[in-house]
Amino acid sequence: MSRGFSEDLWDKFESVVKKVDNGKVFTQTMSKFLLKQQQIESAYAKSLVKLCKDKSFAPDMEIGTLKDSFQTYREQLELIGQLHEDFSAKLEKIITNGLELYLEESRKQRKSLIASGEKLTKDLKTAEQNESKAKQNYERLKKKQEESHEELAKQPPGPKEQKARKNLESATKSADKGDNEYKDSVKILQQQQQKFYHEEMPKILGDLQKFESERIELSKDWLKDIIVQNEILPPQITIHNDNIKRSIEEIDKEKDIQSYILATMSGAQKPNEAQYEPYQPSNGHLSFTALSSPSLNISQGLDKPNARKSGEVLSHHDSNSSINSSNNKIRNSTSNNSLNGATSNGGAALINNQNLAQNGSNGASNGKQEPETVIGLYDYNATEETEISFKAKAVIKVLMRDESGWWQGTVVGGDGKVGMFPSNFIFSESEQKKKTQVVGGKCKVLYDYVSDCDGELAIKEGEILTIENEDEGWYFGTNEKGVSGRYPSNYCQILQE
Repeated sequence: MSRGFSEDLWDKFESVVKKVDNGKVFTQTMSKFLLKQQQIESAYAKSLVKLCKDKSFAPDMEIGTLKDSFQTYREQLELIGQLHEDFSAKLEKIITNGLELYLEESRKQRKSLIASGEKLTKDLKTAEQNESKAKQNYERLKKKQEESHEELAKQPPGPKEQKARKNLESATKSADKGDNEYKDSVKILQQQQQKFYHEEMPKILGDLQKFESERIELSKDWLKDIIVQNEILPPQITIHNDNIKRSIEEIDKEKDIQSYILATMSGAQKPNEAQYEPYQPSNGHLSFTALSSPSLNISQGLDKPNARKSGEVLSHHDSNSSINSSNNKIRNSTSNNSLNGATSNGGAALINNQNLAQNGSNGASNGKQEPETVIGLYDYNATEETEISFKAKAVIKVLMRDESGWWQGTVVGGDGKVGMFPSNFIFSESEQKKKTQVVGGKCKVLYDYVSDCDGELAIKEGEILTIENEDEGWYFGTNEKGVSGRYPSNYCQILQE
């Protein structure tokens, strides 16, 4: 036998209301969870499609079957990303047209049923209280009537008897009135009991049971619909994976090597073996005067590679005008030295010029403080031409800092390349001191920032925030309303006290 709210919970209306409210909260929580899932699916899909469309991952240096297979891999992976995006869109539709619409449409009905039930409960309690008071008053007046009757019986004929008789008449009148009020209160209570136990409250409880049943059944349908949509993905992904597998099987190392050879070879014959040919002077004797002549410019054999080396150093420093200027001065001065001292110093001046160009940043300091060196905390592999790679514990000379968190520098003892690197991959003693200095201070927001996950603080331009901690480009602090959270440090400007 199936039990029901109206038959078995007739005296538990408040508990039923709590169950309905908890059901609403549960559905809201489920909606939030599914929305998070949809956002993750969408972000993954978009990132995957963006990655596959990125031309920097489609290099032209490879040829043949390997290149074709990797191209197929990227194309099929992009299609898989689009499948996830389709699933994300369907999930969003279920949330919007299902859960959120249900919560909005059911809100008024739920509130109306609960309000009606609360009114019935209140009216019943009021009727019970009025009936209890009327009964007590009726019993008190009836007792007083009895006492007046007994008092009249004790009095002999005369003035006292007449007074007692008047008291009895007054008490009888009051008792009759109390009796009528008591009867009326009983009738009203009976009417409220009829509504509460047999008419209106059973209907309200029945409607609340239907309401809960519908909510649970709809939740079941929503979850089943999501799983059905999710089950579509694996077979479709399998199709794309099979296409990838076939393209991988078609990779042929011998074919690729032969294709490269055919596309590259010139078809020319190898030259004959070199033979020693002794010098035959035209005048019969060899003059060695020209070989030791001071007018011979020996820098001609060194000037081009040296200039190219200097040029390379300068090209790495284009983003820092002050370092460029210093390198130009060094290059000009050393060029004059190589021209003026070619006879007396020979190649030494040019070699010195090359060393100066490579160490231009040190030579340009003119006595100023050396650039800071920092230590690598983790391995970092460059992903752009303008970046540098380094290993953990590598020593890096810092040439420029940027508020975005990307610094410019060169690895000490490395290949001399200058490039950008992320500052959160290194340990800097000066930055560590700076962190300690900003903690406890205040900053002003330069740009709006909207938080997109728990623990972050949404900030507005012009706000003044406290700084309680700093961690790799993020501050933790509190706004003027007392709300705390993490926010990006490069969106703010430190206020000097």
